[in-house]
Amino acid sequence: MQSRLVALGCGALLTLLMVTVPGMLLAVDLPAPVRLVLARIAPMMAAKEYSKVAAILEPALNASETRHAELAFALGNCRMLRGDRSGAIKAYDQAVSLDPGHAHAWLNQAKAAYETKQYREAGRCFAKGYGAEQGKHPENLYFSAAAYLMAGAHQEAIASFDRLFAAHPKSIKPEWREQFLHALMDDGQSKRALPLIRDLIARSAGEEKTRWQELLLSLYMRLNMTAEGATFARQLIDQQPDQPRWWKALAHIQLAANRHEDGLSALVGYSMLTRLSNQESRLLADLYLQAGIPAKAVPLYSRQLQDKADGQIAQRLVMAYHQMDQPAKALEVLARFRNLEREPRLLMLQGETCYTLKRYPEAAASYRRAASLNGTHQGQAWLMAGYAAMQAGDLETSSRALAQAIRFDKEKKAATLALSHINQQMVR
Repeated sequence: MQSRLVALGCGALLTLLMVTVPGMLLAVDLPAPVRLVLARIAPMMAAKEYSKVAAILEPALNASETRHAELAFALGNCRMLRGDRSGAIKAYDQAVSLDPGHAHAWLNQAKAAYETKQYREAGRCFAKGYGAEQGKHPENLYFSAAAYLMAGAHQEAIASFDRLFAAHPKSIKPEWREQFLHALMDDGQSKRALPLIRDLIARSAGEEKTRWQELLLSLYMRLNMTAEGATFARQLIDQQPDQPRWWKALAHIQLAANRHEDGLSALVGYSMLTRLSNQESRLLADLYLQAGIPAKAVPLYSRQLQDKADGQIAQRLVMAYHQMDQPAKALEVLARFRNLEREPRLLMLQGETCYTLKRYPEAAASYRRAASLNGTHQGQAWLMAGYAAMQAGDLETSSRALAQAIRFDKEKKAATLALSHINQQMVR
């Protein structure tokens, strides 16, 4: 945006400098002393003798009979052409002080301020110039908004854009809408940006249209407008059913709204059109498991586990086999997992699975190995180790495990009761 504005601004500036200054000679409403000064400097300006011009204009502006806005404006132009932008700004400021309706002085001051990176001041001067021209040139109001945007003055930029869109609805260019959109989003007014994005979608095509469609979907997500986002995503799918990005967007929107079954359906559609990343494959497997379709989750988890020994994936694969009532398969997964002895949650699952299969000695051993690892699980692990050993008839081992479980507040009551029961049996 910055380079575009500078290029347009400089082009307009040269036009004003070349046309306005000689034109002053024809302005019959100027005081005679002022016309004489302008006539004197005209050939010097044409010859680019800017130092001589300045030497005439500077003292003329200090004299009461020639202290006039047109001479201050001419001095500003002279300094601008010499590359003295700071000096030009002072001269233009004097011109608009003498004549607040001097549109060209306001606009040249705006351009000089912009080129010296005084963006907020440039925005103010562009707006003043637009007003002095009675709104004949909407691009100057756009320059005002864009300069404010460069200054980070989002509210002033939005006010200029609002004024521009209200006064010139038929003159608005696509890039103006885009800059207005950025101003609104930068100011946290994303909801106000929605109609602009919809309009940009309607006016664009190809990749540009796709970019606006994706932005609209992301804004629906950000604003928690999931119903609107889902409706729009479905419309895009109807228009382009072979485009994976719309299926993916719909999946994310549905999941954000906790509509997991709808999210699963969209993600399945996405998976049929493109190869899933590891993260996407994991999400699809989790959704299958959550939806009670473990048979679909198992191959996805199995492939992921082959690539990486991930404890969470192993745990979910075991849970999937449990849902399928295949505990033996679950034990096979755990037996193959090379990091099992460092994963207390998997050892607990192994113990639970063995307990379900009434393989009590193995269950007790798994629970004891889990209990040997630090963590919040330890009390429960010792308690279950005691129960499993009790079921196996190994009362001494059960007693030792339950004695450990008593040390933990949550398990103390249950462990004490179980230990009392064992002691009574051992006495008999």
